Amino acid sequence: MTRGSRLAVVGAGIAGLACACTLRDAGARVVVFEREPCPGGRAATLIDGAGPYDHGAQYFTAGDARFIAALKRWQSAGIVQRWSGRILAFEDGSMRDKTDSAERFVGVPGMRRLGVRMAEGLDVRYSTPVARLRRAADGWHLHGEGQEEGSLGPFDAVLLAVPSPVAASLLAGLTSLAEVAASVNWDPCWAATMALAQRSGAGFDGAFVNDDPILGWVALDSAKPRRGQVDGVAERWVLHARPQWSQRYGELHQQDVAHWLVRSLAARLRRNLAPLQARAFRWPHATPVNPLPQPFLWDEGRRLGTAGDWCGGPRIEGAYLSGLSLAEAVLR
Repeated sequence: MTRGSRLAVVGAGIAGLACACTLRDAGARVVVFEREPCPGGRAATLIDGAGPYDHGAQYFTAGDARFIAALKRWQSAGIVQRWSGRILAFEDGSMRDKTDSAERFVGVPGMRRLGVRMAEGLDVRYSTPVARLRRAADGWHLHGEGQEEGSLGPFDAVLLAVPSPVAASLLAGLTSLAEVAASVNWDPCWAATMALAQRSGAGFDGAFVNDDPILGWVALDSAKPRRGQVDGVAERWVLHARPQWSQRYGELHQQDVAHWLVRSLAARLRRNLAPLQARAFRWPHATPVNPLPQPFLWDEGRRLGTAGDWCGGPRIEGAYLSGLSLAEAVLR
């Protein structure tokens, strides 16, 4: 790639933003296209009248030196803090303390702060879904849904930082990378947010629930750093369903999902819960079941590539390193 090359990144999640930032810093002209109205992907925060909820990614860890460097920059900027809450694991009727099993970090005042920070200074086109790629003599053109005439481009390369089924669909007939992307399967996840007027007395801030047919994870979201208080709201919780349940009941009404998740937590705590409100959301591509061992895919001849947490590791760190590695391959 030469300085000044015009590159398109599709997807403004952590992988796409890490890729775009690296390319921009190397002198490329980068445009990011995101179908949602905000950046961050599953590093998301929902804000309603009860306050903020991290209803997607709950926290992240750091092990790779390159990601640790990014973490330190975020800490210096005041957008990330360590989450030192008490974390438990419930399994086979027993309870184990997992607080010291990892050093956990969260975005502040919400997880979506990561994406907002990373998107600063980038040319990001929000609410702009890409439905088709077309190669012409002057480069790659991007078309929106139902858009035959007119396009976005031309671009010297297109880099997809989207879930693998979306990438496979966009790449179909253009590169053999489509078949590789299509080989990755995903687990969905139903998530519910819950506000309580009275304290639950749970005695923990987060828990892996490994012995419940419905619940897989619960977090006292209001106990995370710098989450703020809302009058009349004592606690805010995020509840994640197990993958099998989320798959089996994918078509269940949102209110019914919220009911079952809240009921499961109440049974776990052995007390009645009377939520001020409870809402459910479904992540169709929550966790890759069989992520690729390689951190990215790159077709040098066609100038097409992919990155994401389905390449190399299904975590925020994995997504970041995937986007970074793809950008480095493009720059070589």
